[in-house]
Formats: sequence, C-alpha cells, structure tokens
Amino acid sequence: MKIVTKLSLMAIAVSAFVSCEHEKTIKEIIADSKQATFTVYTYDEYGSPSGSGSGFFIDESGTGITNYHVLDGATKAIIKTADSIEYEIKEILASDKKWDVAKFVIEKPNNKVFPYLTFSNTQAEQGDKVYNISAPLGLEHTVSEGIVSSIREDSHGRVVQITAPISPGSSGSAILNEIGDVIAVATYYKQGGQNLNFGVAIDDSKLATLTKNDLMKKNAHLKKSDEFVILNIPCERDGDVTLHALEFKEDATIAYLSFTNLNMAYDEMVVWCELGKGDEGFTIADLERNMKYHVVSSTLGVDKAKGNSVPLASNYRFKVYFPAIKDELNHIDVTNGSTSRAWRFTNIHLDDYRDHIEYDTDKYIKEYAYSTMHSGDLAEASSIFSTILENDPEDVQALNAMGIISYVIDNNMDANYYFTQAIETHPNNTLAYHNRAYLYKYQKDYNKALDDITKAINIDPAQPDNYMLRGMLYVEMKQFNEAIGDLTKTLDSEDFAKEAQLYFFRALCYASTNNIKLARQDVQTAYNYTNDPELEEMLQDLWAELH
Repeated sequence: MKIVTKLSLMAIAVSAFVSCEHEKTIKEIIADSKQATFTVYTYDEYGSPSGSGSGFFIDESGTGITNYHVLDGATKAIIKTADSIEYEIKEILASDKKWDVAKFVIEKPNNKVFPYLTFSNTQAEQGDKVYNISAPLGLEHTVSEGIVSSIREDSHGRVVQITAPISPGSSGSAILNEIGDVIAVATYYKQGGQNLNFGVAIDDSKLATLTKNDLMKKNAHLKKSDEFVILNIPCERDGDVTLHALEFKEDATIAYLSFTNLNMAYDEMVVWCELGKGDEGFTIADLERNMKYHVVSSTLGVDKAKGNSVPLASNYRFKVYFPAIKDELNHIDVTNGSTSRAWRFTNIHLDDYRDHIEYDTDKYIKEYAYSTMHSGDLAEASSIFSTILENDPEDVQALNAMGIISYVIDNNMDANYYFTQAIETHPNNTLAYHNRAYLYKYQKDYNKALDDITKAINIDPAQPDNYMLRGMLYVEMKQFNEAIGDLTKTLDSEDFAKEAQLYFFRALCYASTNNIKLARQDVQTAYNYTNDPELEEMLQDLWAELH
C-alpha cells in the first residue's frame, strides 16, 4: 500500500507539474484571443458608413461570426483584424435573424492562415468568469471582464447574461470563458440598467444547425457588384457635400451624394439639380479618354423654387443619374458648376477604390456621425462627435458640428465655446467665424458679429459668400450704404450675378438712401430673375412704393 501511495502521489505531482507548465495566464489568453477577433465596418445603400460591430474567426481559412443585425441593411462590409489589415466580406454563408447570428467568409490572399477561436464544450454556469474583446463605440480591441450573472431564455433562444460591459460596437464579439473558449456572441444590452448585458449562446452543435440564410433573402443589396464603387470623398470647397459612391449599371450611371447643413448663416439650405446645363451642371469627366457625361435626371428638384430643403444640423441624401457608361472609367472628375461655389471632386482614381474600400477609422466615424443626422438623431451624432473630440480636441469639423448641434438644442453657451475653440485652434477656418458671427447676430450682438464676418473676409477676400453675409448683416443693422457696397461686390461675382433676392435687398437699401432710380432698376432685375411667387409679390409691393 505504501508503494502504491507513493506512486500515486508521484503521478499527481507530475500531472500537476504538466498542468501548470501548459496553463496560460489570463493575459496570455487575451493576447492570443485578440488575434482572432476583428471589427466590422458596414456601408449602406448609398455607400455611406452605417455602423460598426465586432466578430471573430472560427477556422483558419477566415470564416467569421458576427451578429445578424450588424450586417442587416449593409451594401458592403469590411473587417479590420488585430494586425490592422482590412478584408471585404465576400459571402454570407448562413444567417438567422431570430438567433441574431451570421456566418461569412472574406476576400483573402491565397494560403493566408488566420488565428481562430474554439467553442467551449461545456455550458456556462452562473458565476463563471468571462471576458470580452470588442470595439465599443469604435474603440478597437477593448477588453472587459465580468461574470455570468444568469442563463436565460428569450426571443433569441438561450442567452447568457453577463456583467462584462458591452456597448454599441461590441455586437457580434465573442464572450469567452476563463480558458479562452467561446460561450456566446455579445448581442445586446438593456438601457436604463447597470451591467445588463447579453449574448446568444453558441457552441459547435448549435452552429451546425445554422443552415438557413435570412440575411441574403431579405437584404438582396448586400454585396453589390464590383461596379458599385464606394468613395466617401468630401467636396473640395468646404466639405458640406460628400460623394459617397458611383454605380455603373447596364442602363445608367448613378452618383450617390449627401449634403450636410452646418452653416448657421443658412437656417435652411436648398439644394437642386439643373438639367441641360452641359458642363455647368453635374458632369463626369473621363480624363483618360477626354470624354464627358452630363446629368440626365436626379432625385432633386430642377431649380431653386422646386429644390429640396436641408434644415440646419441635418443631412440630405440624393442621387444623380448619368447615361450608362460602357467604358471602364479610372481617372475621373465629378463636378457641378465652374464658379467658386461649385461642387468639385477631382483627380479620382477609381481603380484605387475598386481594389479595396478606402478605409480610415477617423473618417469613417465622422461620416457615420453625419449619416445619423440624416435621420434626425442629434443625440447620437453629438455622442459620436464628443468621442472624436476626446481623441482629438482640435478636430475642426467636430467642433463646428458640436457648435451647430448645441445651438439647435438651444444651448448657446456651449455653441459659443465650440465655435471659439474651432477659431482658436484653426484661425483660418472661415466657417467657424461664420457660425460664431451668426450666433452673435441672433443674440443681437451686432458688433461682435460684424467683427467675425470681417475676419472671414480678410482670410478669404475672393469668396463672394463672405461679402453677401456681411452685406445682409449691415441690412439688419440699418447701415445701408455699407450694405450696398458688400451686396454690389456679391452681385458682381459670377456666383451671385442672377440672385434675385440679393437684388431685392439692394433695392431696399437704395430706397432707404433715397436712390429711387437704382432701386427701381434692381426691382426690375430681380423680377426678371425670379420665379418665386412670394418674392414676386414682395417686388410688386416695393415697386408700388417706389412710384
């Protein structure tokens, strides 16, 4: 018996030694697991950023898992791995909307081998320690820990409730046990509570039952052809217009664009698309073949009177249609107009975008923030811009956007702070001066407003918009001679030469300085240039007063 006991003890000691030698620390488990996780970035039917999630590989060939809702509504999606390499999702293999799980494969180089996670062969129990590696709010490869607080059943099936924090962007990530095996896919959290986070349970046997493909049946636009080229290029002038994508179809070529109103000088902007204007209208120029293709229709009104309004702090999407282009384009310009106010997207090399989606995390997040303004969700936009400013307090676009949002929600103190920060960190940014000037104007602090507009003119004296804004401020201040000077400079420009409303205001200024002859000339000119019934009536009233 003594010999057996010694042998038994020796075996136990050897076993313990071997076990300790192979057991990984938590840091090692997380480091290894992180290599098998990725962030998912999706694009909607306009090619605009539509949100992010997380996911993980389940085999070395690059088969991935994420939530169904992460990919729902996407036109294209890419993943970004732990080594910062991006791959486009090639095909959805299987998906279940109720379970909220999707399995897919990616476009990848030949013979590429991926690290992957394995599923636990034992079910999670209450009190088990868990870890999560995900991208909450776009913060890639964030690690959180907690415990299993409960195992429940809900509309998804079996779910694991955990205390490990998860947030928007965590959806689709792996919930790991303490040895690094997957027990669930992080799926949702309950707002209004604390640490009420849930993941749908998953293992090899459960995954084997995933044979249907709800996602591909209900989202036919997912994975558009290679002829849908995602660009997300801002307008060269001031970035208020974005060219999101170009689509080359058999019967048409479509440009997908959006306009964001972040200029307080215009409580409500109007956008339209004139037809039959040749090179002065929307044009795609093939720079290699010296060919031009002009707009044939759009989803916008055809003139200002029939245009589409874009209120302050909102985003409006539209499509512009061109003839079908049979040649494969590479080097192009996309333009609308030729003056200083033209929308210009030039020197675009499409092959660079066809080969892969041009992805930049900061740019993606900012474009996503603008896209949330399309649906009027200023709270989410504000949250995203605030996160951007936490990482880069001098981001001028985020500062201006936060100033506009603050003004719209009637927080003028914060609006002034953000515009001032934009000016102090970017002293040549005319938009920040415009916005703060109009904030002062609405507060009836005309001298400060005038000072800011004049600074904008000093920065960019060739831009007629600046003189127009100061001229209108002079009108409100009843400084009519100064207003006449600025409005004349504006109307002498090609941009505003036919702007009926400005002729009307200059006519008012002439009338107020007893220059009746010039006032009448402006009324007649304005009447010839307008087809706005309301303005026509105002002009008729003014004409009667001048006689």
